[in-house]
Amino acid sequence: MKLGLEITRANKANKTGTEWYAWHLFEQFKKSGQNELEFFVYYHQDLSAELKNAPANFTFKKLNWPFLKFWTYFRLSWELFFHPVDKFFASNAAPLFFKGELIATIHDLGFYKNPELYHPLERIYQKIAHTLLIKRADKIITPSQNTADDIAKYFPQAKNKIQVIYHGYNRDEFKVLNETEKQIVKNKYNLPAKFLLYIGRLETKKNIQNLLRAFTILQHTNYHLVLAGRPGNYGYRDILELAHHHSIKDRVHFFGYVSQADYPLILASCDVFVFPSLFEGFGMPLLEAAACGVPMVVSDLPVLKEVASDTALYFDPHQPAEIAKIIDSLLDKDDLRQQMISAGLEKVRLFSWEKCAQETLAYILK
Repeated sequence: MKLGLEITRANKANKTGTEWYAWHLFEQFKKSGQNELEFFVYYHQDLSAELKNAPANFTFKKLNWPFLKFWTYFRLSWELFFHPVDKFFASNAAPLFFKGELIATIHDLGFYKNPELYHPLERIYQKIAHTLLIKRADKIITPSQNTADDIAKYFPQAKNKIQVIYHGYNRDEFKVLNETEKQIVKNKYNLPAKFLLYIGRLETKKNIQNLLRAFTILQHTNYHLVLAGRPGNYGYRDILELAHHHSIKDRVHFFGYVSQADYPLILASCDVFVFPSLFEGFGMPLLEAAACGVPMVVSDLPVLKEVASDTALYFDPHQPAEIAKIIDSLLDKDDLRQQMISAGLEKVRLFSWEKCAQETLAYILK
């Protein structure tokens, strides 16, 4: 059997959530031992040596295309039309001319549920792309029951072709650090002695504005706030303006994009991980924080409760005063912190990229 994959997301240099999902799945597929399968891997920019290091049943095809957009719709479609495969596993777009079985991962439908959180052009593009993909797909994978319910709501005809497969986390990288190790990390990266941490894109849909408003209320603490991540597509200027407020400007630190080598160390060294997002398809950082033994305060969203359950404290993301109150309830509360840490370490035992990939491949081949 011939299985096609496109790995443009996995090949990005500065990866975030969905790109790491693509990367980890591909790495696990290479270890799957499915020697009877022929994997055809498509891309349009030079691959890293790590990605190309694959077993003999993986064939890599670089498909040149002069534009940044529409590679999947036209160049990849053209390739699959003239050199078809039996099944194709798509990421975020459907090859227009492909006639075989199409399997797709849909991470979320935020642009349907919360359109105001997206730039108008991005919203239009994502709606068109996802509508084409959902209608064309023979099988759909989602990372949460919450996303599956959203797809069934907006696309009722797709209800019976959805399979929930949870994401994983890298068990080799995300681990608990002792106090000595934490201090070494803080010295190396010039981190504050006590700090709250957010890691992710800095944009409106991640609700950084309300996190900063909440932080202005926490004047009585000696904690700092570290914001790690690259600017998003929408709302970054507002975030900068709020961060420069006179009462917090000396306690808010922009760390920029954090490499995968640095990310687990910084995460494991923080005192509280804060995740104030207004919308998520899964919430991979919650698994990573829990695996590092870090207490979490997160938005009261059904999908985040599905992932974190009793391992986090929850707040209304639209209420800065409540965000501040919930954060404050966890600071320097050793008994509560230890209870949450223990629950988190137990919870993450249920998740791994190996399990995610095994279930994904089984569903693709079903």
